[in-house]
Amino acid sequence: MTTVDQNTLRRRGTGLRAHDPARSYGGHTLYTPIAGMGDVYLVDIHGEVAHQWTLPHPPGRHAQLLPDGTLFYQGKDTEAGNPLFPIWEVYHGGIFQLVAPDGTLLREARHLYHHHDASLLANGNLILLAVEPVPPALAARIPGGIPGTEAPDGRIWGDVVYEMTWDGDILWRWASFEQLDIEGTPLNRHFAREHWPMANTVNELRDGSIMVGFRSASTAVVIDRATSHVTWRLGPDVLAQQHHPHELDSGTILIFDNGSYRDDTSVPYSRVIEVDRESRKIVWSYEDNPPQNFYSPYMSSAQRLPNGNTFVAEGSFGRLFEVTPDGDIVWEYVVPHFGTFGTGVGLESSRGAQNAVFRAHRYGPQYTAWLRPHEGR
Repeated sequence: MTTVDQNTLRRRGTGLRAHDPARSYGGHTLYTPIAGMGDVYLVDIHGEVAHQWTLPHPPGRHAQLLPDGTLFYQGKDTEAGNPLFPIWEVYHGGIFQLVAPDGTLLREARHLYHHHDASLLANGNLILLAVEPVPPALAARIPGGIPGTEAPDGRIWGDVVYEMTWDGDILWRWASFEQLDIEGTPLNRHFAREHWPMANTVNELRDGSIMVGFRSASTAVVIDRATSHVTWRLGPDVLAQQHHPHELDSGTILIFDNGSYRDDTSVPYSRVIEVDRESRKIVWSYEDNPPQNFYSPYMSSAQRLPNGNTFVAEGSFGRLFEVTPDGDIVWEYVVPHFGTFGTGVGLESSRGAQNAVFRAHRYGPQYTAWLRPHEGR
C-alpha cells in the first residue's frame, strides 16, 4: 500500500528542479531552514550539499557568508524569557555569531530585543533591528492595524535601529517613533497593532546611510546617520509588505515585493522590482506568467548577480531560483529540509512542517575558495 505524503510542498518535489548551465551564473547557494534547529547549508549548482554548519542555536532568521568563508549567523536566544507578544517567539533573534567553516565560534554578541535582521557595517560593527516600547502618547496616534491587537500588556512595540560593537556598546540609535511621521505611516489594516511599523531589513548603503524596510507599513526608507533624518522613502503606492530592500552597484534599489494586500488588484502575487532612487520609478521587474504562480506572503529576498541575472528566494515555500533580465528561469531548487515551530507558536502561518527560508544568498568562487576539492565539486 502506497502512503501519500500529506505535506503539499514536499509532495510536489524538492531539491534541484531546473538548471540551464549556459545561462546560469553558477556558484554556491547558502540557506538556513527557518524552522530548523541551526543547520546552514551551502549547496553547489547541481543541488548537492557542498558544506554544512550545525550550530547550537535555532536561526534568528538567516546567515550570510563573508569573503573569507566565515559565516555571519543570527541565532535565536531560546532562554530570553517570556515573549513580548505571540509572534515575537517566532521572529526574535538575539544572538550574533561569526563562525569558521569548521564550526569554531570566532566571535559572539547578544541583544535581548533584536529581531529579523542584522548586518555588518563597513567599520566592522553590527547594525541591527530591535524594539522599544512606544511611549503611550505616541502609541495612541498610530493609525491602522486590527483594533484591539496591541501586545498583551497594552503596549505597542516600536522599531529601533542600533549600531552596536561586538562588546555590546550602543554607538548609534534611531527610533521609528521619534523620526517617522506617525500619522503618515499607518499599519496595513490586516496587521496586529503589537509591533509598528515592523521592520524586517536593515543594511548599509555605500555612502554610509542606512536602509530599513517596514513590512506592516509597506514602506522602505533611507536614513542619514549624521542627522537621523529620513532622506528617501518609498511607500504603499508602490510596495506591499516588501522584504530585503538594498542598494545595487548602480545606485538603484532592489526589493522583493511580497504583494499580499495591493490596493489595485484582488489577486495576491509577488514580484521583484528595481527602483530608481531619484524618480522612484520601477526600472526593472520580474513577475511570473500568470503572476500568481510566484507568491510568498512573507519573508523572501532577491540578489543581483554579477552576470546580470537575479537570484530569488521565494521564502515561504523554500523555492530558490535564478532568473535572467528577460525573465527566464535558468536554475531552480526547492529546499528539502522541513521543520516545525511547535504548537501554539505565533500565527497560523507557523503551524505544520515547512521548508521556509527568510533569505538565501548566491556566492561566486571568491567566497568559496576555502572549500575542500570534494566539497566544491
